[in-house]
Amino acid sequence: MVTKLIATIATCLILMGITYHHSTSKNFMPVKIKNNNPIFLNETYYTGFIPIGKKGSLFYWLFESRSNPNTDPLVIWLTGGPGCSSEIALFFENGPFKIKDDLTLTSNPYSWNSKANLLYVDQPLGTGYSTAQVVDTNEETLAADFYTFFLQFLVAFPQFAGRPLYITGESFAGHFIPAIASYFLQKGSQIINLKGVAIGDGWVKPDIQYPSYNDYALENKLINQTTYNKLKPAFATCQALIKKGNWKAALTACDQATIQITGNPAKFNIYNIREQCNGPLCYNMTNIDRFLARLDVQQALGVTGRNWTQCNDTVFRAMEPDQITDLSFDVAFLLSKNLPVLIYHGDLDFDCNWRGGEQWVNQLSWSGQSEFQKMNYTKLENYGVYKSYKNFTFYKIYNAGHMVPLDQPAVALDMLTRFIATGNLSATA
Repeated sequence: MVTKLIATIATCLILMGITYHHSTSKNFMPVKIKNNNPIFLNETYYTGFIPIGKKGSLFYWLFESRSNPNTDPLVIWLTGGPGCSSEIALFFENGPFKIKDDLTLTSNPYSWNSKANLLYVDQPLGTGYSTAQVVDTNEETLAADFYTFFLQFLVAFPQFAGRPLYITGESFAGHFIPAIASYFLQKGSQIINLKGVAIGDGWVKPDIQYPSYNDYALENKLINQTTYNKLKPAFATCQALIKKGNWKAALTACDQATIQITGNPAKFNIYNIREQCNGPLCYNMTNIDRFLARLDVQQALGVTGRNWTQCNDTVFRAMEPDQITDLSFDVAFLLSKNLPVLIYHGDLDFDCNWRGGEQWVNQLSWSGQSEFQKMNYTKLENYGVYKSYKNFTFYKIYNAGHMVPLDQPAVALDMLTRFIATGNLSATA
């Protein structure tokens, strides 16, 4: 049965003009380490590179579920940027490990592979360990690349063909996820069983989210009323330029307005307003760099000789015009196909703050818009508040910043467990 399935998938790839590389190929080499590597605390994992035609290759790191790997769903995690590696989340947020100062690992009891098979992907091309001869500049080519990646991934791991699939991520993944999920649904592949998407502190609708900086800053006493009134016209100009599609002028105007709140360098941690900013990403992530520089680690991952960076500036610059693109239309498309969509925000995040998230989800045009707007918030334990209508859920999480799984790991795992169970947050984890 498995052999027949592999042959079927491979045939489909050939018909699409995609070459299937067997695992012994130098370009396509999933590596399995099972319960015999003390570096990674005996977690069962796979790594590899999947070629995207002649454009480059995407690096993946798959962890088997700690519960029931043969039946649990597959959850994909995508970090934002654009151009920031998913290994950041793996070690800093919701992966199986945390890195200690002595560069050894400790187990994370709240890892998202507690209840699911968990797949991290370095994308777009050129991100993290992934390579790029050609970089993506928009969501259309990025989504097509990811579809190519995932079909070939299913060749290597046919046990996930037809398995329930969830696509998750944060920040600029608010662009990636709607585009990729919409592309998947439009293709209608019978071997891809997409069951839901979850976007954390996502950058989805810039013309709404940029002006929300002013509202959030005033509400949280980052600015006073005088400054708020002064900045309203500046953010109105920012919004108008975004709507016109003039990305250079828009980003200049929007950034100039935003800097008057944050300062340059930032006066506060834009990812968690209660913390100090420490380092380029406001957090000290040097242990990730140091750990991944270990030769034995590189050998165990099959990445010897490859360079890794937290965030790739070339990828970021290539997709800079995409920062003003509105991806809420793709979210509406997903809802029209009855796909469960979860939008969640930490209440301490300035960068992609919950006020902007709340505004764009309420303004989203879809069949359930008016009923969704009428819904009252429901308190969930002491974790936060949410509202749902049909397949759309908005969740504000207390005492969490931009990286919810970092600040509230137990709450984040509870959220994922509930979402997988029912497509919303009503299930008991």
